[in-house]
Amino acid sequence: MVEASTEEKKTEEKDKLNSKDLMKDILYAAVKGLGGFGLEAFADLKIEGKENVPIRGKAILTTISDNTLRDLAIISQVSGRRIHFMVHHKMMKHQAYGPVLKALGMFRSTLDKDDTVPIDKVFHYLNEVGDLVAMTPESKLTPEVQIKAMAGIIKFAVAAMAPIIPIAIYTENARILNTIKTTGIRVKIGTPLKVEKRLTREKYRDERYELAEDIINIIDSLKVRPETE
Repeated sequence: MVEASTEEKKTEEKDKLNSKDLMKDILYAAVKGLGGFGLEAFADLKIEGKENVPIRGKAILTTISDNTLRDLAIISQVSGRRIHFMVHHKMMKHQAYGPVLKALGMFRSTLDKDDTVPIDKVFHYLNEVGDLVAMTPESKLTPEVQIKAMAGIIKFAVAAMAPIIPIAIYTENARILNTIKTTGIRVKIGTPLKVEKRLTREKYRDERYELAEDIINIIDSLKVRPETE
């Protein structure tokens, strides 16, 4: 009787987790659908390079974000697949949108060097689930901090044997229905980058940081400049 009861409890817990995951998937799909409609209707969202995002298997999506919440909504549109976002821990604590972000399946960044919970989540989504994870350093950070953050993303990519996909998000003048002037949002997805395993070693730290700077430059180079339009 005890064994049966224990087994039943395990089954119930599993069913609850599956139900919770299903609700998150439904909420994510609903928010993504509404967000996509709004971005296309009012911001003339155009995405180039969707074929660079794998239809199955793991990958890390990254950009340098000017507006985190906006860019999360935009990046969710680059694939029909679920994307798991790591967001700054302060955002997750926000009284208004923190609970919403959590309900959408997003997770916080690390609090300090001893905080491994977010790290475990990244490897869970990449290695166990085989999903897409997005990590986006902010443009308001100094170049040195941006490079350091990108170097951390490189370490994740090596450890999970996942490619890094650079994404550029920028704006340009556009018209809705060829009449209404608006600020059009443009997205360009770069070629997936495979990272050498050796770059996680301390003696190759300088090369890792050089690659991090290169990735940031790639993201910047994907943006169309006014003089070339």
